[in-house]
Amino acid sequence: MGKAVTDENSPAQSLFRFSPGQTLKPLAASRPGSAPPSCTWAQTSAADLSWIWAAQAAKRGVIIVYSPLPRLEGQALHHWCTRLEKIIVPWLSPLQLNHLQCFGSSDAALKARCSRLLARALLIRLVMAAAHAAMITRGEADGAKSLQQQPDIDSHMAWLSLNGLDMDYLGRPVMPGWRAAFSHSGQAAFCAAFHLGKEGEHSPCHQGNEAPGSDAQQDFRPCLAVDAESLFNPPPAPRAYSSKEMVAPIAKESKIRDALRRWTIKEALLKSAGLGLSRDPALVHSGFSGQRRGRAQFCHEGTTGFAIDGSSASRAAPCRQIGWQLIPCAEHWLCVAAPVLPDRPLLVTGRPLRAHWSGILHTLG
Repeated sequence: MGKAVTDENSPAQSLFRFSPGQTLKPLAASRPGSAPPSCTWAQTSAADLSWIWAAQAAKRGVIIVYSPLPRLEGQALHHWCTRLEKIIVPWLSPLQLNHLQCFGSSDAALKARCSRLLARALLIRLVMAAAHAAMITRGEADGAKSLQQQPDIDSHMAWLSLNGLDMDYLGRPVMPGWRAAFSHSGQAAFCAAFHLGKEGEHSPCHQGNEAPGSDAQQDFRPCLAVDAESLFNPPPAPRAYSSKEMVAPIAKESKIRDALRRWTIKEALLKSAGLGLSRDPALVHSGFSGQRRGRAQFCHEGTTGFAIDGSSASRAAPCRQIGWQLIPCAEHWLCVAAPVLPDRPLLVTGRPLRAHWSGILHTLG
């Protein structure tokens, strides 16, 4: 993959691609008598503007934010994890907190815990940016305070009336008003998010704390998912692929790279379908060699999930189409997957926003 990266400190205008004539309108105050917004936006830092633009883009499609892991070890990494956990605890449900505290004390476990804390911090930062933009635009009293400082976590939670970041019965993140997904490559933490807005109550994705009954399982509903694989990692064993997927006449090095690309697609699709690795990945079609976007059809029968490709005969069981798209990201294969309608492709708005872990810690702390 190319190293197409957008850093949070780069100009906000370079973050996203727009259709001709399309503009964001964050400056229009929505109420009579509100403070003139131009001064507020003028005093917003470049880094904050990057996050605000990302939050605005999340209203139109999926946005991806990520951060490389801190290069710390031992006690230094342990203290960093403890500090970040303490900062984001007000956002976390008991399920989320229990999950984050189940890791051991080995270096590998600390690194895994660090990545999961950082992914959640990225989502929190994005939600804070959405609230920050709403405060400024609407000219609320809390928005006036942002002239002097970024509102703290408590004010954002009060503004959004959040119950905190929760977890569904499959372990997927649940944030009121948002769809979100995490991935961990071992080198960086990733968060994909989409702002539901007023359509949240009608989102076609079942996310609850308890496993659904048989009726709900028949009404199969996939969700947003993301998978990131470091280019430094080897692909899985050949049994993860069908015989048709690995027949391209390409050099050995390119074949290894393509195998990792296909694995990233398979992982994203299985995550979106809610099947994880309970399903044989060889049965999940990853498209043709070099393909960058596509869709797969998943069907559910009772507690058994299965995938069928486009050439298979249609089945009577409830089926959903899941779109997938590979996104350019430095030193990674990165794939987003989400349920789509037959006439609408998956929309990922712009390139990933790269954040630095120290900036996240400073902003949230």
